[in-house]
Amino acid sequence: MTLTVRRASAALALGVALATAGCGSIEANRAATVDGRVITETEVHTAQSEINEAYPQANLVASDVLTRLIRAPYILDLAAEQGAPLSVSVAEAAFPGKDPSPVTIEVLRAELAAQNLQQSGVEIPVQTFADLQVDVNPRYGEFDPQTASLATTLPEWVTPFSADQ
Repeated sequence: MTLTVRRASAALALGVALATAGCGSIEANRAATVDGRVITETEVHTAQSEINEAYPQANLVASDVLTRLIRAPYILDLAAEQGAPLSVSVAEAAFPGKDPSPVTIEVLRAELAAQNLQQSGVEIPVQTFADLQVDVNPRYGEFDPQTASLATTLPEWVTPFSADQ
């Protein structure tokens, strides 16, 4: 009987190991999915730390960086459509740090492109972001297509603190 218990325990342990093997997957590391494009938490935190180190006055939080990563490809596309694409080399030259990651360069390119568009009087159409399929990890908030940013949301079970309490 002891052998049967050991086998059952081993089978149970193997089943648990196989069931949890996917916990290290990209889904567990997903900050957002935008029209099928996955933005990982690793990318968000890499860009956040590199940008905050290079530009301490920026003091970006993770949701700020995720917002920029959600918008980046669409801003870069608009800049290219307007005949003012922004190259990787321009963004790299503007970055004061050493060897920024590709995700940091993408954020910087989009920020520089948005500044160029604004200086040229080109508005980024809200409709650009309204048509996106955006699924955000709840820890970052909820994507608001009208502002093209993340809005912090509280779960229904959380009661905001009030001084009367």
